[in-house]
Amino acid sequence: MIVDAHVHILPDRVRGDLNAVTAAEPWFAACHARGQRVASAESLIAAMDEHSVDRAVCFSWPFASAALCAEANDYVAAACRRNPDRLVGFGVVQPLDPGAAAEVTRCARLGLRGIGEMNADAQGWPLLDAGVDAAVRESVAAGMPWTLHCSEPVGREYPGRGSATPDRVMAFAERHDDLTLICAHLGGGLPLYAHIAEVARVCARLHFDTAAQPYVYEPSVYRTLVDSVGAERILLGSDHPLLDVPRYLSALEAAGIAADARELISGGNAARLLQL
Repeated sequence: MIVDAHVHILPDRVRGDLNAVTAAEPWFAACHARGQRVASAESLIAAMDEHSVDRAVCFSWPFASAALCAEANDYVAAACRRNPDRLVGFGVVQPLDPGAAAEVTRCARLGLRGIGEMNADAQGWPLLDAGVDAAVRESVAAGMPWTLHCSEPVGREYPGRGSATPDRVMAFAERHDDLTLICAHLGGGLPLYAHIAEVARVCARLHFDTAAQPYVYEPSVYRTLVDSVGAERILLGSDHPLLDVPRYLSALEAAGIAADARELISGGNAARLLQL
C-alpha cells in the first residue's frame, strides 16, 4: 500500500478566486506567487490513479482566518465522504481563535482524522504560546494527531520557509508530550540531531514526513534518518500538488534504503498510525 501522508486540496471557491485569498492571506500569497498549481479532490484522485497511490492524507491550507479554516474543513470532509477508500482528511484550525477547540471537536464529528498542516508563521500564532493549549488539549482528547509545518534553519531561502526550526519544534513537542505529532518536511532536520541523547528521546515518539525533500535534501538524507530514528518514524509525504510521489520513491531507491524499510515509509507507517 502506498499512502501519501501530505497533500493539499482547496475548496472550489478558493480555487476560483485565488486573488481574493492571496490579498487576505500573506503566507498563501507568498507560496503561490510563482503560479504554484492548486488541487481539487478530483484532480488529486486523478494524480493518485496515475501514480498508483492507494490513499492520501488531505490537508487544505493553514489559513490565518478561522472562517476560511472552517470552510476548508467542510470541503475536505465532503471530499473524504465521496472517496472513503482513497482519502483521509485532516482539519485545520486557527488556534488563537476563541472557537478553536470547538472547531477541533467539529472536525472530529465531520469524520476528519487529524489536524494539519498547522503553521505558526502562516497563521500568526507563537509556537510555544499558551494560547495554543486549548486546541491541543481538544485534539488529544479526540485522538487527533497534528501535522506541524517545520523548517530547516540553514540553506537556501524559499517561499514557505519559516521559524519552526528544530530547536523550537523540539520545545513544542516537549510542551505537548501527550500530542501525537507528525513533523512535516522532515521536522526541519530535527531527526538529524538524534545522535544527541536528549533529542533521540523526543524523536522516539514523533513522526516525520518527507514533504518537499527533493527541494531541500539530497536522497542520502534517508540513510541518516533510518540510522538515527528508524524507518518506522518516517512517513511518505509528497506535498502534492507541489510534487508527486514517484520522485520520492525514486529518492528512497537512490539512497539504497532496504525494501522492507521502503514499505514502511511508503505506506505501512501511515496505515498503522491512522488505522487505515
